[in-house]
Amino acid sequence: MTSLIAFLVAVAPGALLGFALPPGRYRWVAWAASPALTLGLIALAMAWLRPLGLPDGAMAVLVAELVLAGAAVALSRLVGRGLVEDADGRPRSLRSRLRLPSVRPRPADIVGLAVPTVIAAGYGWLIVGRLAAPPGWDAMNHGYLSRRILDTGTTAITAACSSGSTDTVTSCEFYPLAANVAWAQATQLSGGPMSTVMTTWALLVGPFALVAGIYACVRALGGRPLVAAAAATAPVFIGPMWASLLSGRITEQAAPCLAGGLALLIALAVRGRHPVRTGLLAGLGGAGIVMTHSYDVLFLGVLALGLVVGLRERLRWRTIAAAAAAMVIAGIGALAPLLDAITGAGGERLTDKPQLLGRWGEAVEFWLTDPQRYVLLGFPGPGTAHVAPWPLNVRIALWITVACLLASPLALVLRSLRWARPWLVAGLTFTLVGVVTISSNAALVQSLAGLWYGDPARLWSMIFPVYGVATVAGAVLLGLGLRRLLALLGARLTALRWPTRTVPPAVTVAAGVVLSLALLAAVPGAWHPLRGEVKRRAPVGDSYARAFEWLDARIQPGRVVAYDRHRQFMTWSYADHGTPLLFGMPPSQTAVAENWEERWRAWRWLVNDADAPPAGCAVRRLDIGYVLVGSANYPGWRAHYRQSRLDRSDRLTLVHRVDGIRIYQVTEAGRVCAGPAG
Repeated sequence: MTSLIAFLVAVAPGALLGFALPPGRYRWVAWAASPALTLGLIALAMAWLRPLGLPDGAMAVLVAELVLAGAAVALSRLVGRGLVEDADGRPRSLRSRLRLPSVRPRPADIVGLAVPTVIAAGYGWLIVGRLAAPPGWDAMNHGYLSRRILDTGTTAITAACSSGSTDTVTSCEFYPLAANVAWAQATQLSGGPMSTVMTTWALLVGPFALVAGIYACVRALGGRPLVAAAAATAPVFIGPMWASLLSGRITEQAAPCLAGGLALLIALAVRGRHPVRTGLLAGLGGAGIVMTHSYDVLFLGVLALGLVVGLRERLRWRTIAAAAAAMVIAGIGALAPLLDAITGAGGERLTDKPQLLGRWGEAVEFWLTDPQRYVLLGFPGPGTAHVAPWPLNVRIALWITVACLLASPLALVLRSLRWARPWLVAGLTFTLVGVVTISSNAALVQSLAGLWYGDPARLWSMIFPVYGVATVAGAVLLGLGLRRLLALLGARLTALRWPTRTVPPAVTVAAGVVLSLALLAAVPGAWHPLRGEVKRRAPVGDSYARAFEWLDARIQPGRVVAYDRHRQFMTWSYADHGTPLLFGMPPSQTAVAENWEERWRAWRWLVNDADAPPAGCAVRRLDIGYVLVGSANYPGWRAHYRQSRLDRSDRLTLVHRVDGIRIYQVTEAGRVCAGPAG
């Protein structure tokens, strides 16, 4: 039930906006972009409710979303051009204006959407399903932010982004994001764990948006249902869709999935018959992307431009101007109260130095010729050293994928494959951007790289759908080439003659390639390594829930629990159960860094670190009641205590143990406060 509610919260408000557009492809495209439109409604509500003096908690934002969507639909029924009067000019009754015409999809399109969605959810279940919580350290950050929204009753950045659950100071300038609000809404409505809601986004919401967006784009540009379904399926196992979750950035996976449907909505605004209404929705969805994973608007923009060129409708300057104005008004208007926070988030835009400075050949290899870039499931990623030998099924899949990718650029010149051109152009553009930003330290280049913190893995994740779509395009081209070759060789076997009303052989080859890759990716040897890495970066087993429930039932009001921050996954006790924790978000401003350091001084004192100065006053002021440690450690994070010294500490006493998780209570010795210094 929690997953169902999370899915509906992510899709339903945006889907309501689809009724503001006429039936047919306009409405279907709006529905394909519904998760992005929902995020846009959230951004609009969380930006404006507080300045207007209205409640801005999670439920208040949800009510505002539904009210705004309903108002938009009602206005479109009452004043929308072409809906007020019939074709003969006679006025329409109020009832006929408000009636929502039915939309009946073709059976082929229903199947073409359903099958890839099921496949995507199936792979998600294999790789990131069945965990106690999503993998990655950043998932714990976002879980903390989302729980703060519920605890404080507001979506204000100053309240949600704090240094901890007690004696809080504002720690950052940009967060929380629209996705955090959606997770808080679903958690409050369902009463389920925050971790389940966030996992639902990785397993269902993101894959649904990916499939719907790509399918809509291919169909809008003339692709057959079978080709569209193949193109929508391939990115599930070609590219780093699931590997992007290893750091815990669920928004990093979701934003590229949202790009296809929203890019097509933008293109329809520019070249369609309803530029104002469609443009307003497109601008709102763009605001949702900005407030979810801001730099993904770059990929969205390039893809939308390619779709604008590819659509067949007549291009009119008046339509372009109306659509552009509507998108700008909706996008900037939705975010106006937050623009200072978005543009001034310097602390969250720290940039790593170029990893291959001046080494252009290695940069090209990293971004273009490294076979690990095209391996099944995108794991291990490019540049990874000491990779174990790939099993046979992975090598076969790599050969198939590379062959298709090498053929795919021909889609830029073949008219029958124009559906692939926007994706290929976007992929080539950002591959070039990746080569430059990883090897040049020019100021302008690094300003661009700063949008994704200079991390090439983030840029790779931003464009991951391109790899699957390009593979399908290459498969179609190989099918065309094979048919041409057989014709040149004079093959006239009956089995090779295709009636004109059946599926063309090139389409069949593409479907066969995708099916083959799907089966090869389903072999345990292909997904087990990624699944193993996911498990290393996630809490596994029910011991966490049992320990958290025990602790939450006994902690006194106002007291907090100290822990080794994200290293042992203990942050989920706050995200899922609301147990107040000592550590929250590290401050990005030096002016409030002392608050953060004081928390660490209290921690070092309690766990009996060598040479730890007395900090009983800090323990008392922060009101630390328990210390929580475990045996499962997040890879790569150094420990801030030694178990042997902790066991000898008279400042703590062991009160409960669940498997490898230990819960200690702070003693009076740990709270001794001799003076202001501690």
